[in-house]
Amino acid sequence: MSYTTNQTEMRNALDIMYTDQGSGFAAGYMTIMVQEMLELLPKKKQKEFLAQVKEYNDRQLVTVKNILTGQEVEIRRGDLGTCCDPSMELYHSM
Repeated sequence: MSYTTNQTEMRNALDIMYTDQGSGFAAGYMTIMVQEMLELLPKKKQKEFLAQVKEYNDRQLVTVKNILTGQEVEIRRGDLGTCCDPSMELYHSM
């Protein structure tokens, strides 16, 4: 069985799970499966995989409140708590 065939079968199985059980169940199930599969990878590959997940999460937009104006602003999650975060004093003191 080829890699692409496995991907297609996995996608189809997850589509059924999502339709029948809902997104919360499917996400929880996949989280458990990823944790179990992660243990099968060599340590170096585990670190690479986790770095990719962190990089993805850091790029996602989150809403923060500017401490001076009170306006809500969207920033990247990776910028939270840094000098690029208008909800922090550090942003306004640069």
